[in-house]
Amino acid sequence: MMWLISEMGNPDSQYRAYLDILPGSYPNHPLSWTDEELAETAGTGLDNTSKSIKQLLQKVFEHLSEKLVQVSGTTLQNGTKLIKHKANPSLFPGWSFEKFVWAFQTVNSRSWTVTNENNEKESVLVPLADMLNHAPGAGLGGLSYDKTYFMINATKDYATGDQVFDNYGAKSNFDLLSTYGFVLEDNAYDYMTLQFSLKPSNLVHTIVEPLLKAVDPTYNNIKIRTNKVPVELLRVFRLSVMEFSELEYVNQALQGKAVSLTNEMRAFRSAIKALTSMLQAFPTSLQQDKELLESAESMSTNQRNAVVLRKTQKEILVNNIVVLGKMWENILLSGELFGSVAV
Repeated sequence: MMWLISEMGNPDSQYRAYLDILPGSYPNHPLSWTDEELAETAGTGLDNTSKSIKQLLQKVFEHLSEKLVQVSGTTLQNGTKLIKHKANPSLFPGWSFEKFVWAFQTVNSRSWTVTNENNEKESVLVPLADMLNHAPGAGLGGLSYDKTYFMINATKDYATGDQVFDNYGAKSNFDLLSTYGFVLEDNAYDYMTLQFSLKPSNLVHTIVEPLLKAVDPTYNNIKIRTNKVPVELLRVFRLSVMEFSELEYVNQALQGKAVSLTNEMRAFRSAIKALTSMLQAFPTSLQQDKELLESAESMSTNQRNAVVLRKTQKEILVNNIVVLGKMWENILLSGELFGSVAV
């Protein structure tokens, strides 16, 4: 980021041709959104995440600013007046928080991850390669590179005039919007990350929580997708509603297996209630979002992206609630418990 800011301010930079074609701003990136636009993402987590990132960038900027500024003082009658001047005024011309955020957005949205000679991961900017747009299933293969070249291997033929796409990976709409500034209304890779914790509010949780963390350190970050309830979700709710008399089955529950019919009933009810509460936390309904998208001509790009993010997250929640309900109905009808196979 610092290199990018420095080179952008150097008219004689050897990378001038590349720097001149970089976007001057990223209006669709959430860090550039107004407070009103961010408010449209309430319930998705994007608003809080964007604000947290911006606050962190502000702290880093202020820390770096202190390092880039020397302080000299002259004593006046009313005390000491500090006169600040830049230690290296030519190294970072026009140093500002706006430029710092721009550099972050550039690196965050356009960099590639490579492995260096020390077998360490690092981010690099690759002219031309960073212009490829995202498309799931894009016909690109592996990468090959060293200090002198960067090659992307194609897996199909391209005709003159064809647009070459890249696949940024199996990213959710939240990831796409927070990193690149766009969403896909029909995103086959979409998911929501739910955060749950077994707070030591009672003796059972105090016993169970460290055991679960030992089995799965990331247990409190659960990804849910359409049409399939993850075993990890049921596991955490089986443990969350476990009573003291059921502790003898804790290892069974840790492996993702059902404990008992009564525990299963409490777990399913608790899971459905939690997902329903998340759904109700949105300021708009799923139907309202669908209607807004049907009249999308009246919305800005950022507003539309916010509505699509809301809508797709709600669809995931609704789908999981429905699937959980059907799973419980099947348990009652068949008398057989789910989760007999370990995680």
